[in-house]
Amino acid sequence: MGQENFHASVQYDDFKGTAAADHHDTKDISKYLSAQGLINKEEFLVGIEAYTTELMGNPKVTDVEVTVLVTKYEGHDNVQTAVDSGEPLKVRRIKFEMPLADFFTLFKRFKISISSHGMIDKRDITFDD
Repeated sequence: MGQENFHASVQYDDFKGTAAADHHDTKDISKYLSAQGLINKEEFLVGIEAYTTELMGNPKVTDVEVTVLVTKYEGHDNVQTAVDSGEPLKVRRIKFEMPLADFFTLFKRFKISISSHGMIDKRDITFDD
């Protein structure tokens, strides 16, 4: 059993930032996980990580390593109560690989915003169009 802080990090963290995604109406990641037999009905999806390494020299590699975190707390409110307790949330990690395009089809919208060492993360910026 281990413990870690849930956040994005890579070897050098040259770029850091935030990500946001919307559930897909008909083919979301929870339904995908259930259909693949990766999660049980009583488990609640609380986190998703996607990881890939450099593709230099091997542009045909299109898979992404996905890690999903599920908990046995039922429903959003019960999970939120557990998180608000201040205790580490007990989760089960499930790791698998899938094609990058398939990963993105599990979301209606997906946006990643990263900046050099996170220096403008959540900061106001102005720009000329």
